[in-house]
Amino acid sequence: MLVCMRTHNRLVFLFVAALVLGAPALPAQTIPEKIPPTRIDADLGPCSALINVTDIVSKPVYNAKVSVRIQHGFMGVKKLDLETFTSAAGQVLFIGLPEVSKKPLTFRVGKDEKTAIVIYDPKNSCQATLTALLN
Repeated sequence: MLVCMRTHNRLVFLFVAALVLGAPALPAQTIPEKIPPTRIDADLGPCSALINVTDIVSKPVYNAKVSVRIQHGFMGVKKLDLETFTSAAGQVLFIGLPEVSKKPLTFRVGKDEKTAIVIYDPKNSCQATLTALLN
């Protein structure tokens, strides 16, 4: 009985030692780097609009198309169409937007069959953060 207990204790000791010494080191928890938004420049003024595109459960939507038509110049005769896609963080940053606009800018957002419209008026806030909910 004494021999059996010693063998059992040695096995337990070897098992615990193998677990402690042979266990692979756990990787350090990595903090994901901040993903920058996709940027597009209208080159018409100092204003900007950051658009966050999310789905119904507030998850960022990657590769959603965001477009806007900017009418500028005398009587809005000149037109500039901008179109880009969201980053992996679900964001698009429109920079260089005009400070004065006859009517608010309408951003159209779409992915697959889901769409949203976001209205931006630079008179209210020159540096705006807006959210588009795709559903």
